[in-house]
Amino acid sequence: MTSLRSFTLAATVLMAGLTAAAVSQAQSDPDGWREPIAPSKIAGPIHYVGTRGLAVYLIETPEGHILIDGAVPEAAPAIARSIEASGHKLRDVKILLTTQAHFDHVGSLAAIKEMTGARVLVMNGDDALLASGGTKDYVFASVTKFHYTPVKTDQVLRDGEVIRLGGVALTAHRTPGHTPGTATYTTTIEDGGRKYSVVFPGSTSVNPGTRLVKNPSYPGILEDYRTSLKYLDGLSPDIFLAAHGVAFDFEGKRARAEKDGARAFVDPDGYRRMLANSRAALEKLVAAEQ
Repeated sequence: MTSLRSFTLAATVLMAGLTAAAVSQAQSDPDGWREPIAPSKIAGPIHYVGTRGLAVYLIETPEGHILIDGAVPEAAPAIARSIEASGHKLRDVKILLTTQAHFDHVGSLAAIKEMTGARVLVMNGDDALLASGGTKDYVFASVTKFHYTPVKTDQVLRDGEVIRLGGVALTAHRTPGHTPGTATYTTTIEDGGRKYSVVFPGSTSVNPGTRLVKNPSYPGILEDYRTSLKYLDGLSPDIFLAAHGVAFDFEGKRARAEKDGARAFVDPDGYRRMLANSRAALEKLVAAEQ
C-alpha cells in the first residue's frame, strides 16, 4: 500500500482529469451513477472506489483484495482507475462480491473479472440472474437497457457462509426480496485502535412494477422482504455502507471524514432510519395492492 502522500497525489491527479467531464455529465446523469470521483478511505481496510452515486467497496488485505459491487457497465474504467489511485493494484483483487444482480450494481462485473482474474462469489438465488445478464429479472427481464454482460459464478454462497482472505472475514447473509439472492455482508474492522462493526446491507427497496400480494412477482416475495427487514433490524452496526451513496449520506460523511476520519461514518441512527423508511414504503405498497 502506498503512503498517504502518494495516495493524496494520485487522487488529486484523478480528480483533476474528471472535473471537466463532470460538468457536462451532470445534466445527463443527475444521480451520478456514471460520474467518476476520486477514491476515499472509509475506515480500516475499506475504501470507496465507486462512482458518485453508486458504491463500490474495496477491502484490502495482505493476501489480495475483495471488491463489493460494480456499478453500471460504463463505470468499469473509472472503477479500475479508482482502485489504482487508491494505492492498490488491479491484479491484487482476488474476490468479487455482489449485493444484488441488477445492472446498476453488477454491470461492470464481467469487465472487472476480465481485468483482474478474480473469482466471482454470488449469493444463492442471484447466480442464475447474473448468468442471464439480467434477462431473467422478475421486473426488468424485457427492459433491454437494464441488461448487462452475463457473468458465470465461480462460487455460490449460502446464508451464513464466511468469506476469508488475508485476515479479513466477511459473513454473507441472504436477504432476498429486491432480488431472489440479495446479499448482506457483515464484518468487524479496526481503525485507530478502535474496532467497528460494519454492515454492507442488501437493498430492501421495492422497484416499480413489483407485485407483492396479487400474482406476486415470485412466490414468497413479500415474506422474503419482511424476513430480510427483520433480520437487518436485528443488527447493530457502527457503520453501514449501502449500495447507493445517497442511502447513507456518503458525500456528507466523506467531507466530515477529512477531519474526523472513520468516526464520520459511524451512524447507528441513520441505519435505523433507513430500515424504518424501507419498512414503511413496503407496507404502504402492500396496503395499496390489497
